Amino acid sequence: MVRSAAMPSENSEAATAAASPRRVRGVSRNPAEARSKLIEAAIGLFARKGFAATSTEEVAELAGYGQATVFFHFKTKAGLLEACFNLMLDRARASLVQAEPSGTQNLLSRLDQYHAPHADFFARMMSELAGNPKFGPIYAAFHDQMRELIEAELIRETGASPERCAFAAAAIKSMMLGVHAEQRIAPDRYDSAQYAEMLHRVAALIIADLRALGRPGT
Repeated sequence: MVRSAAMPSENSEAATAAASPRRVRGVSRNPAEARSKLIEAAIGLFARKGFAATSTEEVAELAGYGQATVFFHFKTKAGLLEACFNLMLDRARASLVQAEPSGTQNLLSRLDQYHAPHADFFARMMSELAGNPKFGPIYAAFHDQMRELIEAELIRETGASPERCAFAAAAIKSMMLGVHAEQRIAPDRYDSAQYAEMLHRVAALIIADLRALGRPGT
């Protein structure tokens, strides 16, 4: 008997299935790997589409798992977002650990280099979740660490009082965030190197002022 040829719709469905990641049914045999893949998929989708516009089904499909795996690991979509924040912030903290003092300007360069590749994720999440009592404190903790790192380096480098250096560190950190926001708003006005130069020029003025204040008798 001659078998009938597959209908066009059947061919189309087969092609779609072949192009999609093969999903793992049930609970993965490697829970740590599944969790990691789901978080990485969510970070990418949240950065591109935003939290509200991304479904857990999309995250699961991109990672190659069923939607039930998302809920097995994170319970809720909010739990998944919290895991994304925690991973991003842990990576940031690890990248900013200093073996020895290297100067405020060098520290700012390192902070800037970390922030740049992840700017879309942080900016989009904060634009959606500003004031959220659950996730606002997580992001605020990251900014507190940035400020404390800058403050410690300013104290070491300039000899100014902790109070003055704390105020200056907050100003520099705010300038850094403002520069990144301006770059997103007007990406064609200046290139990334020029935006970085803005930050370092302002920081240089603040550092010079603190050094003057840190001299004996001032």
